[in-house]
Amino acid sequence: MGNQTKLILGLLASCLTSGAIAADVPASYAPPPAVTTSLPFFVHIGPGGIFLNESAKVSLLGAGVPGASVRVASQLTAAVEVGYFITPEIAVSATGGFPPTVDFMGRGTVAGLGRLGTATYGPAVLTASYHFKGFGKFQPYVGAGPTFLIIFGQKDGALTNLKVNNSVGFAGQIGANYMFDEKWGMFVDVKKAYLRTTATGLLGGAATKSDVKLDPLVVHTGLTYRF
Repeated sequence: MGNQTKLILGLLASCLTSGAIAADVPASYAPPPAVTTSLPFFVHIGPGGIFLNESAKVSLLGAGVPGASVRVASQLTAAVEVGYFITPEIAVSATGGFPPTVDFMGRGTVAGLGRLGTATYGPAVLTASYHFKGFGKFQPYVGAGPTFLIIFGQKDGALTNLKVNNSVGFAGQIGANYMFDEKWGMFVDVKKAYLRTTATGLLGGAATKSDVKLDPLVVHTGLTYRF
């Protein structure tokens, strides 16, 4: 038997052996089927919980008030994120919610004042995100971008002439889609924002200023739709 014939037979045996080994691999080891789509737009819609890590530095007539702070309760609102895939991995999006109304309550040495005032605000976030491929229907992502506190109205409490300022901060984002098909899926999204604002007013005619740290954690979940 010539060398060329031996080489050909050896290659055939190698191919058959490889095929047999592959056939013995359980189906559970196969990668999950990918859901591919060329639809560039997406919408996330569902409830959003806003959990604040609030505190404040309060001053009266320009002097700090020791131990004075504010308390703001967590809120639940309807939220929507609308985005566009620039590439299969990179997307930009805007997130907003139905404007909640919150009470600023005195805490610490000013707890006895009760409700300092009320504000209605619109939370908004712009993010750029990277979406990881290779996990089949499960599609995790991370992102970051600016966040905005937009005040639509305020109402006096213990403080009169209350004014809460709009502000801009920074937010990080992590989340995942689980796609049922190329259009529909479900998602969980978590954003951590670093956000500050200033509130001013009068307490018994004396000028009061509060530098308020909000730093909300926003947990958003619901349906994904691509189009």
